[in-house]
Amino acid sequence: MKIKKAMVSALGAAALGLTLFISGCGASHNESPKEAVGLSDASVGDIVVFGDIRWYVIAKTETGYTLLSEKPVIKMAFNEAGYDTTGTWEDSTVRTWLNEKFYNTFTEDEKALIAKTHNINPDNSEYGTDAGNDTDDHIFLLSVDEANALDKKVRHCGYWYGMNHQWWWLRSPGVNTHYTAYVGKGNDSDAKIDTTGDIASNEYGAVRPALNLRFADNTVPTAMNRTDSEEKAELVEISDSQVGDVVAFGRYTWYVTDKTDGICTLLCQGPVAEKAYNENKTDITWENCSLRRWLNGDFYNSRFTDGEKTSIITTHYTFTDADSSYEMDCGNDTDDKVYLFSYSESNSVSDDIRECGLDWWLRSPGDDQDQAVFIIGRSANLMGTDVDQSRGVRPVIRVRVPNYLY
Repeated sequence: MKIKKAMVSALGAAALGLTLFISGCGASHNESPKEAVGLSDASVGDIVVFGDIRWYVIAKTETGYTLLSEKPVIKMAFNEAGYDTTGTWEDSTVRTWLNEKFYNTFTEDEKALIAKTHNINPDNSEYGTDAGNDTDDHIFLLSVDEANALDKKVRHCGYWYGMNHQWWWLRSPGVNTHYTAYVGKGNDSDAKIDTTGDIASNEYGAVRPALNLRFADNTVPTAMNRTDSEEKAELVEISDSQVGDVVAFGRYTWYVTDKTDGICTLLCQGPVAEKAYNENKTDITWENCSLRRWLNGDFYNSRFTDGEKTSIITTHYTFTDADSSYEMDCGNDTDDKVYLFSYSESNSVSDDIRECGLDWWLRSPGDDQDQAVFIIGRSANLMGTDVDQSRGVRPVIRVRVPNYLY
């Protein structure tokens, strides 16, 4: 076990010379969402928006902020290697995802504001478990010490798409290197820190990124703009990918579920929203539901640049006999930029891809015309549920890769 130097700064703030200030901030799960303020006017405890994500300001200096996402951005294993493989934050799956896939959802202008942070990784003070080497990260998870410094209302991340009291990973080791510390579990309103930890391969742990944002000499972007080279880099990554890989495109990370003749089908890695299939409980099909309008309207127009939109093809979608187990009307075929998987299409992906920690809609009808099928765990509930109920939304798009890239 290597010798650790003393903790010299909280939240990896040495990179920006940040001093940590703690205040009783945030909204409980019973309160209305806290209104976001502009970055230039923000104080510690405020909510700001950066990269279309809401963040707590947990530290501030004249040159920048330390930000912690208000809510989880995804649920995933800390380390997919499994129980028999030991690991630390340095070589964890989640660190790779945060500093590659998630980081690449920010534009180059936004990346220019994200400082690389030197993170000191203390051993587990209770069990003496080795935390591994210090790391340099653009995006990171908090350590046990850093999370302990937060007000419990900030630690308590409340709802994650309808799931209250969500527990989330820290980067510190647990009782041994197979386990990782976390915050909160069950109905723990105090959001206590568990230093024993959970098995690092548990896919139900949530991820709340942290970053150091420098803006003294830069203008904070107010719109999502990508250069031609950025958009080409996205397409190169997609072109080089294999089915089952995760790629970054637009504001999200996506599973590649099919590659045929230069066209790649992408399923969002996690839910982008929790919404009703249709605003009202009525007999409805995918063609006329409010969720289809939202995906092809507000979502499509706000989450992709004009250049990215040119790569998203309009596709004619139809249903098969397998998509209506109860012989309900699936409706007319549709032409969509953004859509949901049908039941038969969802069967084409692996259990691990279907499992995202939240129930999510399919576009197929259930056992009545006012119900729609959804995925629960790794399987489809073919009876469905009322269309005015809320479920997770995992968009699907098809991206054309130019010939010169493949």
